[in-house]
Amino acid sequence: MIDTHSHLTMDDFDQDREQIVENFEKDGLELAVEIGFDLDSSQKAVEFAETHDKIYASVGIHPHDVVNLENGWQEKVEALLNRKKVMAVGEIGLDYYRDLSPRDLQRKYFELQLEIAKKKNLPVILHVRDAYFDAYEIVRHFDLTAVVHSFNGENEDLKRFLDLGFYIGVGGMATYKKHENLRKILSFSPIERILTETDCPYLSPQPVRGKRNEPKYVRFAVETLSLIFDVPFEKVEKITSENALRFFKITRNA
Repeated sequence: MIDTHSHLTMDDFDQDREQIVENFEKDGLELAVEIGFDLDSSQKAVEFAETHDKIYASVGIHPHDVVNLENGWQEKVEALLNRKKVMAVGEIGLDYYRDLSPRDLQRKYFELQLEIAKKKNLPVILHVRDAYFDAYEIVRHFDLTAVVHSFNGENEDLKRFLDLGFYIGVGGMATYKKHENLRKILSFSPIERILTETDCPYLSPQPVRGKRNEPKYVRFAVETLSLIFDVPFEKVEKITSENALRFFKITRNA
């Protein structure tokens, strides 16, 4: 299994971060991708990846945080993207649900970071909430690969992003009892375009709701996909892991 979206460098894991990574093999995890959401977390993600064989990193500025950006941010982001174990730009995008940054700024910095991703020839991890059409209208003008992290849109949103060749991130949201409609929508995606994720410490899946989310709980996303597609767990595990390696251009035993 591969967790394509973790936040293990957050304070929530200060007491057992190393133990969690040490347990990857026992827990059936091949690797995890540590996601940056501002300059500080991106720096931590890169350093964490460089000191752990089974961790890779992504660098980007979340829409909540673009309001705090200062001069020189782009040079810092690009410098981090040049580091060896950084495999993607993200998480970046639009969040109209919480609106912690003005929407015009969200769109401006989203486009700027997409331009960086295109320049660096890196895939993108998209954070989109209550803004699927606006995000689509922006990304469709860029020739790049992306995953829509924690997808929770409608049928037409899924189709638009799939038509662009994008991947769909599936984690805790898809496991919730009330999200039967989301599971139905996900069934229209080719399984070869799905990435498994946790977004830990957030979005704990249904069997462990109320607890801190961890990379090992990505197995509940795999179980849910097994039910959605009526495919054995082991086959879903294999397909989604291959999807992740292909998306991030990670070679086994490299």
